Amino acid sequence: KERFHTDFCRSQQKAWELSVQFNREVEKAPLLKPAKDEVSLPPPINFLQCNVYEYEDRFGVKCGLLVEPHLHGKFTKFSSNNGYVLKGDKFGTILLEAGEVKLTDFLQAFSHWVYVHSGNKLLVCDLQGILDCEGRQPTFRLTDPAICSKDRRYGRTDIGLKGIRGFCRTHTCTAVCKALSLPSMGVICREVA
Repeated sequence: KERFHTDFCRSQQKAWELSVQFNREVEKAPLLKPAKDEVSLPPPINFLQCNVYEYEDRFGVKCGLLVEPHLHGKFTKFSSNNGYVLKGDKFGTILLEAGEVKLTDFLQAFSHWVYVHSGNKLLVCDLQGILDCEGRQPTFRLTDPAICSKDRRYGRTDIGLKGIRGFCRTHTCTAVCKALSLPSMGVICREVA
């Protein structure tokens, strides 16, 4: 159980660090600025912070408890570590300089961006959580991501090249990928095949 908690928090912390960098890149991208009004801001991607609390049970056995903030809203699995991607635009669109963009396109672009910016070594996938529409702009609040790495160092959900190939197989670049000047996944994926 300790290994599970360690892997979970390490993956979530790494995904959070990468999402902070990604959000900065989105803010700087001219084509991802609102086309008409200030309300149409791109949704930031935020991973919950988690903690492990240690305690002793009634028999004196040390135990760990994994804790993170509660997500309020409809929990959704947006992608998986085997290539699944939620289809459709039921979460809505926004009008940006790049054109009309599905909010969920930012999640797929995040995975693509991580892969490129890690030198093709990491892929953050298995994105799940909520789209929080309570504030000034919609925000993705996510938990329990999988990180697929070539050396499989991120726990049991790190299925390595199999997960990376799954993403390559199902990812379709969108206006968000293009606005971030990401190379086509088709070119990158031929190297992973």
